[in-house]
Amino acid sequence: MKINFKARQLIRSALKGYLSTEFDSKNFKNIRTQMYGPFSYSTFTLAAFDYDLSPILLLSDLSEHTKNIKEKNSASLMLCEERKLYKFFPKFDNKFSSYEDPMSRPRITLIGKLKKTINLNDRKRFISRHPASNLYANFKDMNFYKMDIKSAHLIGGFAQVKWFTRNEILCKNISNFQDSEENIINHMNSSHKTSIKMYINNLMKNEISSAQRRGDWNITGIDPDGFDLRKKQITARYFFEKEISNAKKLRGVFVNLHKKASEFS
Repeated sequence: MKINFKARQLIRSALKGYLSTEFDSKNFKNIRTQMYGPFSYSTFTLAAFDYDLSPILLLSDLSEHTKNIKEKNSASLMLCEERKLYKFFPKFDNKFSSYEDPMSRPRITLIGKLKKTINLNDRKRFISRHPASNLYANFKDMNFYKMDIKSAHLIGGFAQVKWFTRNEILCKNISNFQDSEENIINHMNSSHKTSIKMYINNLMKNEISSAQRRGDWNITGIDPDGFDLRKKQITARYFFEKEISNAKKLRGVFVNLHKKASEFS
């Protein structure tokens, strides 16, 4: 399995991250840090991702990081493993302790330029991933931003370090996702609940506890690397075995997943 595919799955699995921008205190009045000059300023943020992997953020004009972006839009976004991805990043064998050191688990930093986006599909993907944001997404001070990734730095655990160029990490030559995603999601959630239940119970039982698997799950997003699911506050992700570049192939993918899940019944 290629390292860039594993890195993308780590990224797409993250619901939140840590955004760093450059804070130049000379642009802000009454800041006691003026004597220090420019410095890195980090903040917590929710994240969604476009089909090619570009991060989508919802930021307030009133926030310090948004003021920083207006001065200099270079930024980095650090994403950490939120659910154990042992399929892609195996557990480190520590012979001296049963405690799993967090430093042995993967994280990745995306580096690029942040720009406002008024693309309605960016908005839709973010709100679908973070439905509570619909409460404040329409506030006048709130705007969506998209990161133009320039590079990425993966630390996959101890002694697993890799730098990526944008061409190495992004999904390229993808087609028909924006035109197809919403219809596929609506069709699956309204007409194929049985299939979704089988995906959860039979194909994802190693990632989701038996208690969490019970109940009504819905697909919330689809991209070239997999699809996201939600049951109230619980989220999950199904990882494709390989990148699906053309969304027209997704119908066959879901049919085959149903057949695969049926084998466990």
